[in-house]
Amino acid sequence: MTIAEHPAGRLYVHGAVSATDPVAPTAGIVPRAVTWSKVDTGFHVASKAGEYVGSVDTTPDGHFVAFDATSAPIGRYADLSEAKTAVLSWKPERSRMRDRHVGRIVHPIAASAGLVAGVTAAFGALLTVFPA
Repeated sequence: MTIAEHPAGRLYVHGAVSATDPVAPTAGIVPRAVTWSKVDTGFHVASKAGEYVGSVDTTPDGHFVAFDATSAPIGRYADLSEAKTAVLSWKPERSRMRDRHVGRIVHPIAASAGLVAGVTAAFGALLTVFPA
């Protein structure tokens, strides 16, 4: 079979499977969940696909200190679940700065679009009450 004869118009490779040939089903891409492991008394480590995400350590007075992926402290919490949530929702400073910057740009645009939509709706309502 030549290139011109191939249904897709591409180079034919003997033994290759075309897109229309049945293939074995593949597993869908599923994001891996974060796994928490208690590695020592009062010390919990979070990992995702084998990569370190952060940890929570218990203080002598019974509080929990959350640490990010660089082992920098995030905060001190009264409840283990709060500390774990802080680890999972933590964003590096650079990401938080970027989000604030984008927010300063996007919020006025969104407010303007809302204002235009509101005026357009009000004008449309007036046209139904007072047809031209």
